[in-house]
Amino acid sequence: MRAASFDQTRAERGRYLVETIAGCGNCQTPKGPNARSDESLVGGHILMDNPAFTTVAPNITPDRETGIGGWPDNQIFMAIRQGRRPDGSQIGPPMPMGFYRRIADDDVRAMVA
Repeated sequence: MRAASFDQTRAERGRYLVETIAGCGNCQTPKGPNARSDESLVGGHILMDNPAFTTVAPNITPDRETGIGGWPDNQIFMAIRQGRRPDGSQIGPPMPMGFYRRIADDDVRAMVA
């Protein structure tokens, strides 16, 4: 018996990874009773708040003005893999997530797409 073929474009694979396994929405999508369905990956809420620092989730939508839509693909790749902004500064905490460093390069490229 032959397994069924499942063809995906790179962008489809990336959407699947971002929305499920990679868990990007766990931090970047607002939660709770006031969250709206159109706020996926928009950030803006506090992730960590302690005396040393406060971390606010960034917008990782492709919007060029408020998100990462103006970032070149290689910089988005580095943000996922190493937790670095285009200027080289550290994004986190919590970025970089340890398991993001071990995602296959092709899968990170798909997430970027």
